[in-house]
Amino acid sequence: MFDPSAVAALTGDVGDDAFAPVFVGKFRALLPERVRRIAITLGSDDVDDALDAVLSLKVSACAVGAGELCRIGRTLEAHLRHLDLAQARLVAVDLTAAADRADAALGAYLAA
Repeated sequence: MFDPSAVAALTGDVGDDAFAPVFVGKFRALLPERVRRIAITLGSDDVDDALDAVLSLKVSACAVGAGELCRIGRTLEAHLRHLDLAQARLVAVDLTAAADRADAALGAYLAA
């Protein structure tokens, strides 16, 4: 679900301990809007906007170590690139719960 080594790898500088919590905090703050934007764009049949929204979530989720969201993002991207909105919508059903789990895991990471 969450791989803290991904966050640690972001800095590349052992002495920059402040970066990881800031990055994780910003990811968490933007997560609800990213999920909402995916839902809206999938509902509007706009493949280009949906793909943009999915890529935003996927790239940031992978970078922060939110593995489940990263996998869902990759799956959504594949369906959208094949113009399969129906399958993308089916996959997106799991997005909110996965985002909640990622947010909880990241919150625990920040609290540790």
